[in-house]
Amino acid sequence: MTTEHQRALEPPPARSSEPPPQRRRLLGLQYLRAIAAIGVVVFHATGVVGAPWRFGAHGVDLFFVLSGFLMIVITDGGARPWAFFSDRFLRVAPLYWIATASLILVGLAGLSPGMPLDPVRIATSFAFIPYGEVNARHIVLPVLPVGWTLNMEMLFYTVFALVLFLPRYRMSALTCVLGGLVLAGLLVRPTGLAAVWVNPLMLEFLAGGWLAIAWLRPDQRWRIMAFMLLAFVVWPGGAVEWIGTPVTLIVAAVLFLEARGWVPTWRPLLLLGDASYSIYLWQVFPLLLTSRLGARFPVPPGILVAATVLVALGGGVMAYFLIERPLLRFFHRRRTQRGITVPAGP
Repeated sequence: MTTEHQRALEPPPARSSEPPPQRRRLLGLQYLRAIAAIGVVVFHATGVVGAPWRFGAHGVDLFFVLSGFLMIVITDGGARPWAFFSDRFLRVAPLYWIATASLILVGLAGLSPGMPLDPVRIATSFAFIPYGEVNARHIVLPVLPVGWTLNMEMLFYTVFALVLFLPRYRMSALTCVLGGLVLAGLLVRPTGLAAVWVNPLMLEFLAGGWLAIAWLRPDQRWRIMAFMLLAFVVWPGGAVEWIGTPVTLIVAAVLFLEARGWVPTWRPLLLLGDASYSIYLWQVFPLLLTSRLGARFPVPPGILVAATVLVALGGGVMAYFLIERPLLRFFHRRRTQRGITVPAGP
């Protein structure tokens, strides 16, 4: 949503002005990242082949909750707003730009018929600005379709960086801003591109953020969890966004196991977690191949979906080693000098 594995802070006994303690990997969150990436690939693959069964779409919700958690955790010891935002931008943008440029080349080569490639859409895609038709879920698809989640991530990072200017009450301020945007959307019901910035999915970043506060303050943990559950119940339109509750509870359960040392090391799943950002971005290419094969040959949907998922996972891992890790090494010096350990992906 990071050799750069995902890292997070040990829950400290109390807040202080001293630098944060050494960060350790949270294996359970890496496993959740892997599960989220696999789920999204399965969902898209079943859609491409026209399978009657669809599942895995809520991997995106899981990514958003994890992102909210990690941004709070990695900045608990203090971070400069520009250092934070530039770190996130360098982590997310270069790989996304490479994947987007690759898809544009595929479109120009005629291998993806019907792909809209007008100059404004291309420019706004690279700039993380929603442009085009807004669907029923308040989503605008950029050139690389999965990039719609990165547009939301960039909005979240921007607001979060501004909140870092505050010496205290950062999470409360973040809640007011993002919660206010979503509430305004429920009351005003904007149309067009304005609807993208008030998407109720923004609440999932907040859910992850409050989980992080509970992780960092063990003495307040149950009080914060009770507050979160109450907020989900009383929030206007909460029935529509019910998926945020179980996803948040899943992350909370994994953190509970993590805190007690009950999460074992599963290297294959850990590798998929490390490569989850590459898997997420590059899945579009095996999906394009699947759509062409499905149109030409009478392959059973189940076999086509399984083959697509395996190719997407394998291709994502290859992209991780050949593209993503070299990019991480290239930017590593600046990132570590600023003292911010940034987890892999959005």
